[in-house]
Amino acid sequence: MPAPRSPRLMIAACVVSAMSGLASLPAQAADYAGTWAADLTQCKAGQDSPDAPLIITAKGYDQHEAHCTFDGLKSSGAGEWSGKASCSIEGDKQSISVGLTVSGDTLTLTEDGAARDLLRCP
Repeated sequence: MPAPRSPRLMIAACVVSAMSGLASLPAQAADYAGTWAADLTQCKAGQDSPDAPLIITAKGYDQHEAHCTFDGLKSSGAGEWSGKASCSIEGDKQSISVGLTVSGDTLTLTEDGAARDLLRCP
């Protein structure tokens, strides 16, 4: 019969196991992933509304009738990412240049050179 493990070793093993699961997520996703809006009242709007908030994941983003998948998004510095996205905007397929800059609870999303600032939804 194996010797019983100490509670400290069991807790440490659980922490290591949980952290290894996080390692499978792209590191940058923790910073920019979430729900963002130009105005915090938009945070409660559903995706069927033209005033819907922007929802970003590690794989891409969605807002109302725009759905984009990141193609090679790379970190370009602390709080900054850039790359391409394949998008379907109202059914029209497009490839766009994307930039994400996070500073506190503000995200600047740049799409093909046009920037907009968004606030993190609570």
